[in-house]
Amino acid sequence: MHKIKNQLSQRIWWSPRGFLLFVLPLPLLPALVISLGKGDLHQSLVHVAAIALFLTGALATRRGLKQELIEHEKDKRPLPLKAFAALIISLATGMCSWLAVDHSLLFSLLVSALTFVGFYMSYGVESLSQYTKVQETVKSDQQTLDHTIAEAQQKISMIEDYARELANTELKQRLQRISQLARDIIIRIEQQPADRHRARKFLYVYLDGALQVTEGYAKTHKQANLVELEDKFRNVLNTIEDVFKQQKQHFLENDILDLDVQIEVLTKQMQQEGIR
Repeated sequence: MHKIKNQLSQRIWWSPRGFLLFVLPLPLLPALVISLGKGDLHQSLVHVAAIALFLTGALATRRGLKQELIEHEKDKRPLPLKAFAALIISLATGMCSWLAVDHSLLFSLLVSALTFVGFYMSYGVESLSQYTKVQETVKSDQQTLDHTIAEAQQKISMIEDYARELANTELKQRLQRISQLARDIIIRIEQQPADRHRARKFLYVYLDGALQVTEGYAKTHKQANLVELEDKFRNVLNTIEDVFKQQKQHFLENDILDLDVQIEVLTKQMQQEGIR
């Protein structure tokens, strides 16, 4: 993915689109020199401001064109850079017409409007409705993640409650370690919200599995063969704890671990042990 992004970045950098905008402030350079030579501070400031606006608009346009090619991470809101550039360049053109060339305000506004139209026809601008939709999607995703994390916290609390009911100290301590690992992973997920799909898969599948086997053991361990049931429960908890440790490490390294295989292994093991 990073390689593809780099290729797209190089593609837009070498593309001629947008470079023409850097030519716009060039005619203002000799005018700036002349105004400085005359000691005309007002005209000099107008030229400097216009040059700065033109360059800002050109840079924003290039960034906006690059943004169109590179797919952004979902937790980032794309900025309407080209719309911003169109306004800046139109403002700079109108300002030059009014303050530097002494055209009338009405004519300068017309020039500014025509500049915006020309920019729009050449480069286009971001859709405000599309930008708003992306913002709403980001907000919705964050709300979903917050809800998922709240549910996960509740499941961890339930696991801890069941653990307190157990007489076996070893199993109780193992469940406490699993609960702490789960809380550590939740902290990492909150710090790295970009990979929401992976986070939800982990929180739902593994916490659900840990809660189900813990609840099942807590409700039946006094009625069944204690030694055999403890062994089955211990085997499942070993798997869950190992996976939690791996996941915590991969979250710390910001690496992606394929959960699908581990989920299938854990599910089959719980079915074989007959605890789920």
